[in-house]
Amino acid sequence: MTKNAPAFGVPPTLRQLLSGVAPYGGSAHRDLYCYLAYTWSSLIVQDRKTLCEDVGGSWAMVYLLIALWKSCARLMDRKEDAKRHDYEVFQQRLAAVWLELGRLLDKRPVEDFEVDWHAGVSSPLDELNGRMTHLLAMLGDPVAIDAMPDLLWLYARRAQPGDGFVELHAAAIGAELDDGSYRLHWTRGYDGLVDVLAQWRERGMEAIATAAALTRGQIRDAVVEAMQARPEPVAMLAKIRKEAAVAADAERAAPEPSCSGLVVLASVGHLPGNAKDGEAKASSPNPRAEFAPIAGKRLPLVPVPDLARVQRVLAGEFPDAAGIVASILAPVAGRPYVRLPRLLLRGGPGTGKSRLARRLGEELGLAVTVYGCGSVADGSVIGTSRMWGTGRASVPLQAIRRAGSASVLVVLDEISRAGTRADNGKLTDGILALAEPETARVYHDPYLECATDLSAVSYIATANDTSGLDPALLSRFRVIDMPAPTVASLPVLARSLVAELRRERGLDDRWLPDLTPEELDLVGEHWRGGSVRTLQALVECAVDGRLVGPAN
Repeated sequence: MTKNAPAFGVPPTLRQLLSGVAPYGGSAHRDLYCYLAYTWSSLIVQDRKTLCEDVGGSWAMVYLLIALWKSCARLMDRKEDAKRHDYEVFQQRLAAVWLELGRLLDKRPVEDFEVDWHAGVSSPLDELNGRMTHLLAMLGDPVAIDAMPDLLWLYARRAQPGDGFVELHAAAIGAELDDGSYRLHWTRGYDGLVDVLAQWRERGMEAIATAAALTRGQIRDAVVEAMQARPEPVAMLAKIRKEAAVAADAERAAPEPSCSGLVVLASVGHLPGNAKDGEAKASSPNPRAEFAPIAGKRLPLVPVPDLARVQRVLAGEFPDAAGIVASILAPVAGRPYVRLPRLLLRGGPGTGKSRLARRLGEELGLAVTVYGCGSVADGSVIGTSRMWGTGRASVPLQAIRRAGSASVLVVLDEISRAGTRADNGKLTDGILALAEPETARVYHDPYLECATDLSAVSYIATANDTSGLDPALLSRFRVIDMPAPTVASLPVLARSLVAELRRERGLDDRWLPDLTPEELDLVGEHWRGGSVRTLQALVECAVDGRLVGPAN
């Protein structure tokens, strides 16, 4: 749509908007202007009497519609002269009219107008109320966004196949799965709108696809079971195929080492120098002396701790991600030692991805190595040859040597910001080998020039966006969307951030107590959810303000 789109056209229905259709004219004021003109033509000629009859004789409703019409018309008339302030004023008026319209509709038993549902179709006033909810949400209004899940379910329950059925249900399901949390990927502009339903729709589509896959599996199993009752040779063929698949799975699945330990490096005897395996007595640094302390030794593996305690601690520090923490810890239960599934935490800047990854490792007892990928323009993560003066072992092997343990955690921070040139190899290509279980079990380190067992290493990557990442890399990681912190979690987050300040400054709670209710209210005036990084700066300001005292 362009700015010259005609004002009096046929606007999309609310159902179409909720299904992903763009607003008429590409902006909130053009869409509302068109809908008002299309629904109540008496507004165009300013026939208040007819308009009053159209809305059931309610003059309060007439005045609201006229106020909304004038606000849209005022912005339409400004055209190229409209400034940012004009759009902000329009949004404020739109929110005020929306709240009053909702109040009147909620009181309809005692009002003069009647709004009835006929054959499952809403009245124009209900349609207008829902339309304003959607448009305000696209303008970033948090109250409107919070009201969107109920609106989605209202229309999803009455949707018919081919009538936005899948899109409506996907968005409604996604909103429930994300507990109504959202991220605003939006560059502020005069006509800037953000589709808050897109992320919910994507999450819901994934759930629907998973359910469909499970259903297909059940149908397939039922077909195989039915085939077994058939005469030969059909039943025999199904049996042979099933046995072959089971045998292939058993061959691919290698047994995990016991918790007693794991030999990561068998020997350094092939390397030049005099140090023996397990000793480091060389006069100058060399790979044999560097890795002799772990060569031939069965390094300990971190046993699985009390996962219920870990869940409680992390859920207290990351209240908006409690469900994510539970899903991450679930595969760890029952293992002989701690090894996390390969994860990629995806979320906007400041949502706490890196901190959650680090705290997961700390609470599980793993030594954590945070490897910043944003400044890496080569493939040195996999190790470099000794023929170069800067030769070194792979990042996970270095982490194992430092920790003296075979099970460690490597956090690949901001992996989407790694360099893309391949002159000296790419970081993401190197990670393909490290993250593949079969390859990691016998990984040939170019620095030590021998096989190493890195199968007990856990990897968690973080990224703001995964659209530019190699699909081969994404296939090796389980992508989890990190929800943006909400203002409801402010007390818990603030308490956790103050605790970190205590650790950094070497103080206890007597010298650095938690924020008072007054300080929390002050921080809440400037933080309405979103970036934890911003909240951390505000908490530090509140704490440091105690030392300054009141202004003179």
